[in-house]
Amino acid sequence: MVTEELLIRNGKKWVVVPQTQIRYIIAENKLCKVVTSTHEYLLSTPLQVLEADLPGHVFIKVHRSCIVAWSSITAITDSAIYIDKLELPVSRKILMDIKNRYQKKYY
Repeated sequence: MVTEELLIRNGKKWVVVPQTQIRYIIAENKLCKVVTSTHEYLLSTPLQVLEADLPGHVFIKVHRSCIVAWSSITAITDSAIYIDKLELPVSRKILMDIKNRYQKKYY
């Protein structure tokens, strides 16, 4: 089910994080780190479950361990994407999808 926000436990409280604030989600060991412009949250929810809750026109799974908001991508190379200075690996097939999307929009 696609949702407009994630409900994330942060200490003793639950925080509502709108999907529009999420820059990327990366799996690290058995946890997922949800990164916004101002915060980082750790979740025990599997990446596949989070992926199912996020709309494909807003997010793309660029690697088996990483989901990125399209609006957060700042640069593309032949083997990676960048979110500001952070380099993230991209599978070759997904890299072609990303390049095709931007080639349709920019010249």
